[in-house]
Amino acid sequence: MVVALLGCGLALIALAGQVVSAQPLVNELKPPFGFAELPMAPEAQTPPPGSAVLLTENFGTSFNPTTSLTGSTPLWRKFVNPGDTAGYYWNKVSAGAFSNSAWSAAEPITSAPMLTPGVSNYPAGQDTWLIYGPIDLSRFVYGHVSFEYYLDSQAGDTLLWGYSTDGQTFYGNSQSGPLSKWITDTFSFRANSAFQTVYLGFAFNSHASPQGKGSFVRNVRLTGEPLKFGYLPLVMSNYAAPTPTPIPPLYGYYFDEPDPRGPGSDLSLWGGQFYDDTRKGDYGPYAYGQDVRIGHGNPGNSLTLYTTASYVVNASSPNNLAPADFDLYVDMSPWRLYPDNRYGIVFNASDSTFGTTPAQFNSKGQFYLLYVGTGPTVAPLGIRLDRCSGGGCTRVSGNTQNDGYIALPPSFVGNASAFDTIHLQRQGSQISVWANDVLMFSLTDGTYAAYRKWGLFILPFTNNATVPPTGSQMQVDFDNVRMYTR
Repeated sequence: MVVALLGCGLALIALAGQVVSAQPLVNELKPPFGFAELPMAPEAQTPPPGSAVLLTENFGTSFNPTTSLTGSTPLWRKFVNPGDTAGYYWNKVSAGAFSNSAWSAAEPITSAPMLTPGVSNYPAGQDTWLIYGPIDLSRFVYGHVSFEYYLDSQAGDTLLWGYSTDGQTFYGNSQSGPLSKWITDTFSFRANSAFQTVYLGFAFNSHASPQGKGSFVRNVRLTGEPLKFGYLPLVMSNYAAPTPTPIPPLYGYYFDEPDPRGPGSDLSLWGGQFYDDTRKGDYGPYAYGQDVRIGHGNPGNSLTLYTTASYVVNASSPNNLAPADFDLYVDMSPWRLYPDNRYGIVFNASDSTFGTTPAQFNSKGQFYLLYVGTGPTVAPLGIRLDRCSGGGCTRVSGNTQNDGYIALPPSFVGNASAFDTIHLQRQGSQISVWANDVLMFSLTDGTYAAYRKWGLFILPFTNNATVPPTGSQMQVDFDNVRMYTR
């Protein structure tokens, strides 16, 4: 009887979902490529913690797409449909304002003239494709694609993006028109066990009267949400579906006592305060420290760092090491800022960064600083990533016209009225950062990947203009510090 019921359960599973029977592997693209517009999947637009990053592409110097349409190794592949009359492939942009992106007219085919990205108009008659694959998504329930695009085109000249399981028809979304700005977009689609060979594609179609810079794509990222196996009960009557249980973090700190979400939030477990002792006395006396701020959390209480010093890092670090690959989420809310103040995350720090006797932050150690900075006013100027060693820091992300800062999304508050969420992800040598769920950047830098120390910091370059500093302090509150193993 049990065997019979189990067989029925398995049959119901097969009938309830998409077709899951084995299919031949599709290791060959089959042009001409077609496109079908689909509504974006309603669920799972943001990859949950524990998802696997399957592709990140920044279109740097190593990007070199092939013209081959066959093979089982996932590669970027370039092609033009037979109706294309322009004669250009997608390829990387290596210089200028659109560097580290892909342009639909970057590479002339045969006798087509060379065009300058960001200067030349895109050509008429394009039907050009940039495709990545094949990718095995048979062990994932969702595929999540995030990317940025810049589109400056006539209405009707269209950028397309989507996925294909047969190597010929791509299902996804499209956009046309003179938007003329970088836009972050996401696309999610359901997968199942038949998705053994999936291709991702970008295409640009232009007509007879082009006008504009055309279409550019950058920071492409594919994340797979792992398949979670469930079992039908043998007795189906009066069955209520269980409430989903959130995935617990490897480390979770909430600074609320008692904490209904479990132990580990006590400030004493977090570690301690560390300051840059090498600068002590330059302008002192200082007031600096850390505490639990009662009533200003997200929700409840929070960890607060404060200082009256200038040019002195005040940091806090837990008594643990980060895993090699991780997702780190931190809610941040500045209580008081001044112009040219910085606050954020220290990560991949060397053992010497956080000293013990005294509790010293070694500014000449090796570490990354991911931080929000203010400009001439106290409003957030942007977000930036620095790689530091020996007392000096190198700008890793951002643009050279704005001191390396990347503009924050409109949803970013940056003051005591609300908390903003920074999401930092380290996957091998790939570093990706989101602010309030908007991708800020994704880059490759594995310099300090072997270091595991981490924490939070504030760094004022100005304060209340009193020397020695007295009175009001720079102060930033942090809450819901959650680290997940990838």
